[in-house]
Amino acid sequence: MDRPSAWLQSLGVAVRDVATRQIAARFQRLDASEVIAKPSQDDPLDVVTAADRAAEAELIERLPTLAPGSEVVGEEGVAADPRLLERLSSQGQVWLVDPLDGTRNFAEGHGPFGSMVALLDRGVCVAACVYSITDDLMLLAERGQGAFVNDQPIAATEFGGAPLRGTINDKFIPREIAQPLFERARGHELLQSARCAVTEYGEIARGKKHYTVYYRLLPWDHVPGVMIVREAGGVARHSDGREYEMSDERGPLLVAANAAAWAHARQDLFG
Repeated sequence: MDRPSAWLQSLGVAVRDVATRQIAARFQRLDASEVIAKPSQDDPLDVVTAADRAAEAELIERLPTLAPGSEVVGEEGVAADPRLLERLSSQGQVWLVDPLDGTRNFAEGHGPFGSMVALLDRGVCVAACVYSITDDLMLLAERGQGAFVNDQPIAATEFGGAPLRGTINDKFIPREIAQPLFERARGHELLQSARCAVTEYGEIARGKKHYTVYYRLLPWDHVPGVMIVREAGGVARHSDGREYEMSDERGPLLVAANAAAWAHARQDLFG
């Protein structure tokens, strides 16, 4: 396809509209009371903001109009009731929503940050929207129809050879795993983590870097981005070669712009 379908474009319009009014309008304007602690076992310093909650609430109202009969499972809803995750594998259509990815960056008053949305049909991702609010970059994908950036098709990238350029997102990687990864990546051009999956997946899909490594695999952080990357010709696999699945909870997950880059990064990083 030369352009995303009208339906897919309407998804992008809805996500951008909500992000503009509920998130961008609050950027660097949050009161202290609008940044709320959301500790978890993995991340005791995690926070949620009024922008996260307002955006998710509006997406819960708007997204079902694009897929009648669908329901919405959002990150903040799951934080309040983890049982909502069970709906992702239902026989119907379910929207998976990360209303504000990069919340910590947003709360600290800087970018990058954005929104991530995926539509699941009987547990299979069929469409995705990854929107970088910071630079108004919209990535869309529909299963089997390719990926698009700002309504233009993303051409599959080729591996141009060493040195590899990538990111190791080590925040949640156990030290005994992270330290060898960094040692083995000394010959690579390592970039600092953006602390934002919107940015990481967007850069991989557009061929701006070869790979990124993740460990904690919350579905709203990865299902939309993996869909975009795969439809752009990239791959998302565990270090043992298994394809990423929504039910995966732990990595290491190696996401790459193409199969050749994945193979080279896997050999260097995991032997």
